[in-house]
Amino acid sequence: MAIVLAFIENHKNPAIDGLCEEYEKKTKGIFSFKRKKLSGAKGSNPKKQQEEETKKITDLKKTGDILILCDERGKSFDSVGLTKYFEKQLMQTSGDIILAIGGAYGFTQEALHQNHTWKLSDLVFPHHIARLLVCEQLYRCQQIN
Repeated sequence: MAIVLAFIENHKNPAIDGLCEEYEKKTKGIFSFKRKKLSGAKGSNPKKQQEEETKKITDLKKTGDILILCDERGKSFDSVGLTKYFEKQLMQTSGDIILAIGGAYGFTQEALHQNHTWKLSDLVFPHHIARLLVCEQLYRCQQIN
């Protein structure tokens, strides 16, 4: 059982990658933490790009997994509440928890209705900063626990 951070990202950012690796190393204990980078869809049709990238994410989910989509309309948590939420999800699943950061156009409405959602902030962040925030919050949850 692991928490997997799956994210759509086309641009390399060695500084953010290094910081995320540091949080991944520090996050030890009741869960293992892994990152999975997925390349974004190419093209000029936003709807098709959204559908392709959503499919890449949702295809990662296997029987017993829980998929949590990072979305601006998702459920908000403070750090303690997030810790309790993850503890509950870890106890209820026989698989992995997959946290997903989508592409520039987000996730399809169908995927948002079929899966859990998490609102990182009222602010909007570029994908690499959102990824770093998720890594840091997973580390924080482990420290709170």
